[in-house]
Amino acid sequence: MEKSGQGSLIRYHTGEIRLIWKVLIAVVIYVAVAILLRFIPIFLITMFNASRGIDRQEALNAAKSLVFEHPICSIALGIVNALLSFLLVWFLIKVFEKRHFEWKDMGIDWRRNSLWSMVFGALLALLIYIAGVVVDHQILGHSIPTIETFLAAVTVSAVVRNLAIWIPMGFSEEIFFRGYVQTRLVERHGAPFGILFGSIIFTLLHLLGRPLSPATIFSGIILWAAVGALYHWSKSVYLVGMFHGIMNSLLNVLPSDRSDTAGLIVHALTLLLIIVGGHYILKSSRTT
Repeated sequence: MEKSGQGSLIRYHTGEIRLIWKVLIAVVIYVAVAILLRFIPIFLITMFNASRGIDRQEALNAAKSLVFEHPICSIALGIVNALLSFLLVWFLIKVFEKRHFEWKDMGIDWRRNSLWSMVFGALLALLIYIAGVVVDHQILGHSIPTIETFLAAVTVSAVVRNLAIWIPMGFSEEIFFRGYVQTRLVERHGAPFGILFGSIIFTLLHLLGRPLSPATIFSGIILWAAVGALYHWSKSVYLVGMFHGIMNSLLNVLPSDRSDTAGLIVHALTLLLIIVGGHYILKSSRTT
């Protein structure tokens, strides 16, 4: 039996559950919800098709194709995922942690430069993407797609579909990983550790979807550390959510595969600029 005033593996000496377990539980719930959100419709559609006499494997393939590739289904999944992410954060704070809950504490306050934050996030994503292509081509000497290939890929339907899918998904992931996970880590361990560890968790979770090379993982950690620093200075989910959504849209629409080296260079420079800019703004605000 735990002695009063002493910590344990599960709790701090105050009796509060240790942060590592809070974060682990939160991430497991988030991933489980994301998986179930895709598994349940696939299961139901497969059962429906099988009941009509379609071979079970064919029914399963058709269900996966509908859920993952059909524009309307993909868009609906992105929106529902975003709504569930908001609900999950509310549940974790209000019910699990029993804290006072306000959306503005998570970086969601429409009255606080939300429109300009989203514009800045979109422009920053575009700038980083272009910088990666330029570094890849001009500095590293890699080839880039021709204008004809570029224009063939950038159709109105492809752009609209990807924006509708990835912007809600970007906001979903940012409200959870930056608004909740990073915020809790920073509260307990300070900004450098909280931002870095949060970006490591977020990057490594992508291994559940596909294998990543060590260079891609390292490049991703740097990028999401930059996004984490941006959120830490701005306290705006609108900014990082739009950045995330536009960046994913660009990577899925435009026919350009940047090398890991180009990503490392551009992401490291971005992180450095955000850190320097954040310190400069903070110093200026203290002197005024």
